[in-house]
Amino acid sequence: MKRLGNYDDLQLIFDERDANMNVSEAHGLASGMLCVNLDAEFTQWVTALFDTEGQLKALASEDKQSLIGLFQGTSELLKTEDFIFDLLLPGEEERIGARAVALSEWCQGFLYGVAYMGVGDDKDWSDDGRGVLRDLMEISRLDADSADDSDEQAFMELQEYVRMGVQILMYELQPMEDSDDEPTIH
Repeated sequence: MKRLGNYDDLQLIFDERDANMNVSEAHGLASGMLCVNLDAEFTQWVTALFDTEGQLKALASEDKQSLIGLFQGTSELLKTEDFIFDLLLPGEEERIGARAVALSEWCQGFLYGVAYMGVGDDKDWSDDGRGVLRDLMEISRLDADSADDSDEQAFMELQEYVRMGVQILMYELQPMEDSDDEPTIH
């Protein structure tokens, strides 16, 4: 997604700085954190990506701006009423197996992000929310080695399911806005 930055350029930043995860997993982490709290801080997220203060300090200003763009772009996309949010995964030119691995890692990151923000099994999840979480856990264990080009349609459907699952979980995790208007009874 252009709004979030170029996947390959972002991955290069992660590789050069020995981040704890790749771009897809990091985007999943940001998405999970922001689903729990749309006001989550960039510093919380970036601290989870890098083990040491040295890694953080080694980020060039341009690299840091790219990471800020990824985090803030994710936040903006999650906040839109049209829900134009999408997963940051390798492009269609990549093998289906590589994209399936990235989807699996995205789901791992998302689940970590939700837990990182303090939401766990003790939450009173709706049946839909619990089902989506269970499915994301299964997708995070995806065996991408067996994927071939004929799995393209199945991959696209799975990617769309995850995207819509994020929307379900976000609505469940975000507090409802209080309305001062009392309903009118006729």
